Amino acid sequence: MSRLAKLFGLILLLSAVGCRTPQNITYFQNFKDDTLFAVNSKGAEIRLNSGDKVSIIVSCRDAEVSRMFNLLTVTQNFGSTNTNRMSYYTVDNEGNIDFPIVGKIPVSGLNRNEVCDIVKQKLISSELIKDPVVTVEFVNMHFDILGEVARPGRYTIDHDRITLLDALGMAGDMSILGKRCNLKVVRTEGDNTKVYTIDMTDGDSILNSPAFYLRQNDVVYVEANNFRKRQSLASGNTAYSPSFWISVASFCMSVYVIFIR
Repeated sequence: MSRLAKLFGLILLLSAVGCRTPQNITYFQNFKDDTLFAVNSKGAEIRLNSGDKVSIIVSCRDAEVSRMFNLLTVTQNFGSTNTNRMSYYTVDNEGNIDFPIVGKIPVSGLNRNEVCDIVKQKLISSELIKDPVVTVEFVNMHFDILGEVARPGRYTIDHDRITLLDALGMAGDMSILGKRCNLKVVRTEGDNTKVYTIDMTDGDSILNSPAFYLRQNDVVYVEANNFRKRQSLASGNTAYSPSFWISVASFCMSVYVIFIR
């Protein structure tokens, strides 16, 4: 009878294991309410690199004068349809843009406000415009998010600061099969590529990471957890299923009842 009781105990134990609360799912597990935490804000703002495109619009009281510094809108004909396409400045390999009349302006490493200031300064110091209003917009900024998220793909960066949490929100968050403790951000810096690993269950790991604020061309990768990886095999998760072990225990109990008892 003791052996039979042990078998029933095993079944109850396996059932309890199958009903336990999963770990490593919740973000910010070590954070408490009303607690202040410092954020690594170094490199928070998007800054221009070689190959980036930027829109620069100059305005002043004299519309004819300001028009000289604004790139023309190009009209393209596709059959019977006319399509207007704005021309943009592209940062060259030396980090400059070729601005009308003014010439080369170094902009690599500058954020949007700094580009506004340097263009405005060049126009005033050259006595071309006394009261310029300069508007700068980044054009082709994006990041990629891959792996176990609801909507993997390429997303546009539409403001000066974008965080890793913003990126996950845009992609519909990690799926339940994503490994939250091993998120990767792949970043190209010049000729080098760096990989940052972030534990999304640890608030300090998130907020103190140099990759908390994303940059253009970053790649965010959410690794699949072991359960998801084993799904690539026909019976990869069978041995980890409580129902499998309950079936084994039931079989052993039947053998006991028929042959031993």
